Amino acid sequence: MGRPRNVVTYHTLMRQGYTGPVYIIVDNEDKTLGEYRKVYGDKVIVFDKAATAKTFDEGDNFNDRRAVIYARNASFQIARDLGLTYFLQA
Repeated sequence: MGRPRNVVTYHTLMRQGYTGPVYIIVDNEDKTLGEYRKVYGDKVIVFDKAATAKTFDEGDNFNDRRAVIYARNASFQIARDLGLTYFLQA
């Protein structure tokens, strides 16, 4: 993500009175991971980007892994690990 102070969906949900669980999924290669943890605390879930990349065809000709597909794919296993039946990605 690289924008810990600008997670628009999170702030919108809070302003609208959402009271359910919210998780911020961040990869272990994000240079701002510490800032995410500082801002969102235990809502931050970290996944291994390189390990996730091995589970699908990245379709990345540039080899810099700057696409959202890694977090999108990792979120399904994260949801299972959390015991969630349904989840929303934004």
